[in-house]
Amino acid sequence: METMIEDRLVDVESLRAAQRLGLHPIVARVLAHRAAAVGVEPDWLLDFSLHSLDPPDGLPDIDRAAERVARAILDGEVIALATDADSDGVNAHAVLTRGLAEHLGHPRGRIQHYIGLKLSEGYGLSDPVCDRILAAEPRPALVITADIGSSDGPRIERLAAAGIDSVVTDHHGIPASGGPAAALAFVNPRRTGAPYPDPLIAGVMVAWLLLWAVRRRLIDGGHRPADSPSLGALLGWVATGTVADVVSLARSRNNRIVVRAGIERIEAADYPCWRALRSYLGDPAKPLSSQDLAFGIGPRLNAAGRLHDAMTGVRFLLAEDDADAREGAALLEETNHARRAIEKRLTEEALQLARTRIAEGASALAIPLAEGHAGVHGIVASRLMQAFARPAACFSPHPETPGLLTGSCRSVDGVPMLEVLQRIDAANPGLLLKYGGHAGAAGLTLEQARFMDFATAFEAEAAHRLQGRLLKPRIQVDADIEPGDLTLDLVRRLAEIGPYGREFPEVVLRGAFTVRRTREVGNTGGHWRLTLDHGGRPVDGIWFNAGPICPVTSGETAVLLFTPEANWWQGQPRLQARVLTRER
Repeated sequence: METMIEDRLVDVESLRAAQRLGLHPIVARVLAHRAAAVGVEPDWLLDFSLHSLDPPDGLPDIDRAAERVARAILDGEVIALATDADSDGVNAHAVLTRGLAEHLGHPRGRIQHYIGLKLSEGYGLSDPVCDRILAAEPRPALVITADIGSSDGPRIERLAAAGIDSVVTDHHGIPASGGPAAALAFVNPRRTGAPYPDPLIAGVMVAWLLLWAVRRRLIDGGHRPADSPSLGALLGWVATGTVADVVSLARSRNNRIVVRAGIERIEAADYPCWRALRSYLGDPAKPLSSQDLAFGIGPRLNAAGRLHDAMTGVRFLLAEDDADAREGAALLEETNHARRAIEKRLTEEALQLARTRIAEGASALAIPLAEGHAGVHGIVASRLMQAFARPAACFSPHPETPGLLTGSCRSVDGVPMLEVLQRIDAANPGLLLKYGGHAGAAGLTLEQARFMDFATAFEAEAAHRLQGRLLKPRIQVDADIEPGDLTLDLVRRLAEIGPYGREFPEVVLRGAFTVRRTREVGNTGGHWRLTLDHGGRPVDGIWFNAGPICPVTSGETAVLLFTPEANWWQGQPRLQARVLTRER
């Protein structure tokens, strides 16, 4: 599908405010674009002080939750942790475990661990997970959830009936029918009327804020010294879970702060897991970025939960020595390779089916994959959404229950996915057997016989919301680059205003280059290494997924859209243009 190229509109007031910060002209323009897009001041985006984090005060039920967890610690109760199987949940599991044991003094042996096996036990706090908790010896007195629970009211009721208290921490949207009423505390910044100012934080940060509140309660009660270990040491996991969950890195200053601080903790390599992962993230001298978390760490942690058991990722993050961490990292790498192979096969199938639907004029893509894999259909839905600029949902047969489909949805800006599913559910009672998520992503279960009913409702709801919108992938250009401006210093200055991610996208520049040489690279081909000339200056280029024939030829001059970056090799950076497309 043809990609639209647009110049970002300049907001004069925002640009003037950014220029007053003394930034490089291109950097000021980039910052102004992102500030204006989300309605904040440019300097607000550059506040990375931990002192600017919103404290847990204002989170619903936070005092009740902190009191109950503190009591469990003081009484030595068995505490069960139940979290999601994705990177947000896995990192939250590590944060809660390390926080309780290493920062709040709870014995590791009094902590139990539960994550649903995605392929056999389903998502969230499912009945099979609940069965395992109830069968545990010793049975826990308290369950703390992270990144799950908002849609798990019936299972919370089962735990309450058995005398087990539940503290639910989550960040997902809350069902129209309400949250888990039987929970002793329901800590979710998305709850209606919650005075906490930031509903955009990830599940891992909600869990971290709970620890903050518990630590403060223990200190105020004289049960912990005021200088007990700071929870800041856990921010590497908070950052990784935040980036992997693709929450806003523009409208949430909290997310920006914890990602910046967390990257610093990962670079400090205080824990074996970070030391073991460093060899998978490129040259050891390279400064890490949010992209390393998004594409280097997150997928490896996600892969375990998608294909097998997410506790593999938790055990790796909690490794006590370097040898165990290296072994865990190698296992995650092997699993990630397997995930990629499955994803590639299913993406090719889904793209073919989607093209047929696009030719029929579809505004949304509901794609059934008869030989699909419930662990990767969320990734496949993301690929479709990116390729065709439409909401997408991919379905696979339920691995344990014949006649059911499980699906994952991904959405574009302006089509909040959870709200879409809520509308479909209200208009079609009984169609959705189970669902949950947030604006950008959601999961659901339905009867296979009713797939077309869902597809019709999904299409109608998306078409209504996308009316008048041109449904094509688009690239927005930040600025035109002149010879002499494209330098490693510019790359460094652009990095200083990061982290980049959702709603704070990577920089896109446009420039005219003379192509000196092209060379296909990669095990599967389709990627091209370029030798470029920009106003008499040599520049390395890389063009990923450009296809079997390079879109530019040696000797020609082409206008390229690209992201400037540093390519590190043997401790030294080289200027590189990561090409996105060419302008015709």
